[in-house]
Amino acid sequence: MMGKSSETTATEGDMEDRISSLPRNVIDLILDRVPIRDAARASLLSSKWRYVLAEYPHLRFNQQFSNAIARNRLPSEFNNDYVHIVNRILLQHFGPILKFVLDLPELHPMRLSDVDQWMLFLSRKGVRELTFDNSSSSPYKLPAYIFSFSELTYLKTSRCIFRPPTTFEGFSKLNRLILVEITFGSSVLNVPQLVILILRNCSGVHHLNVSAPQLQKLTLYENDYLALDNYMICKKLAYAYLALPNGIQQHRQGERISLQELFGCWNTLTNAYLDGRFLKYLAAGIIPGRLPTTMDCLRQLMLFRISFDLDQTACILCLLQSSLCLQKFEIWIESVADNDVTVLNYLEEPSRTNQTIDGLQTVKIRYFKGSKPEVLFIKLLLSCAPSLEKIYIEEDEKLLLNERLRIAKELMRFSRASTKAEMMFQPLNSAST
Repeated sequence: MMGKSSETTATEGDMEDRISSLPRNVIDLILDRVPIRDAARASLLSSKWRYVLAEYPHLRFNQQFSNAIARNRLPSEFNNDYVHIVNRILLQHFGPILKFVLDLPELHPMRLSDVDQWMLFLSRKGVRELTFDNSSSSPYKLPAYIFSFSELTYLKTSRCIFRPPTTFEGFSKLNRLILVEITFGSSVLNVPQLVILILRNCSGVHHLNVSAPQLQKLTLYENDYLALDNYMICKKLAYAYLALPNGIQQHRQGERISLQELFGCWNTLTNAYLDGRFLKYLAAGIIPGRLPTTMDCLRQLMLFRISFDLDQTACILCLLQSSLCLQKFEIWIESVADNDVTVLNYLEEPSRTNQTIDGLQTVKIRYFKGSKPEVLFIKLLLSCAPSLEKIYIEEDEKLLLNERLRIAKELMRFSRASTKAEMMFQPLNSAST
């Protein structure tokens, strides 16, 4: 027995020495790759390593963490144990917390006051990167403490109520902001260093006033309101992803901005991703054949939910003819009216073939249904793009084989402005996404 005890003590001593002898940066890398609950247990292996976790500046209470606690526990037990464990880890921590991740599980409403206290605790820790994802069924009202995180450079939050105090002056150091399923109250957001802004499925967006003069990447996806005025002055914008929800009311789209106005301000764009509903929104008044200011920086254009109605078709051709350096163009087709006479006449107008789409090299058409507007659109691309090399046509799975063959033969007969232009056909289900 004495031999076994001595052997055990020696083994534990060796393990302690091995852990303690690791460089601090290696220990940090280990902690960064293991769940925080396991890291807390591992700290018990070495008396010299016991306080390493307490000093570690990156804390992640993610879904894996809450799932581990929920295992084999009743909901009431989970609520108590989850809050208790997070409290213990935070209270034992000293030093700065530079990165904090919280995936908030479904908690009893009485426990949300504990979450408020966690945010108060963090407000004194110099947090630079904060991820707060609310996985519960009810939105969480962000406490005022969050708006005092003066060192924030990255903020991501979801399913929360965002209502800053009236004294809030903005996040002066923030460069990335991601807000998903947020309900806004009256919010003035001054973010002079912001480079990336993502708003997805948010409501009350008309209450939001953003000042972000350095913005380079903007995503506005299916929010309940579209107000582009805040972003028209963003002279460094290089990436825009804009999509409207289905059935958005006209009066909730904000003051209408035309195609000419928008791209006249955003002539620094290199990548644009626009949905068909947004194109219809831009189709205010007469759509010119070419914009007054050409898009000399645009390299990639992707359009989705396209139905080839007249507004969309005119906007698409205008953008293509105004993007002199466009290299890659991708279009996802949603549905097409096969016999819309106004669209067919527009595409077949003789003057269309006299226009040039310079620079375009690669085209991908997804969910191709073989309708007349689609076929005429491809005919225009072939006749107007002298630099074209490839057109990838990914056919809708509902398109019958004999129809595919008939349409392919028709397309292959069209004249081409580029001697290098090739067409590649493949079923959608076998194509890469």
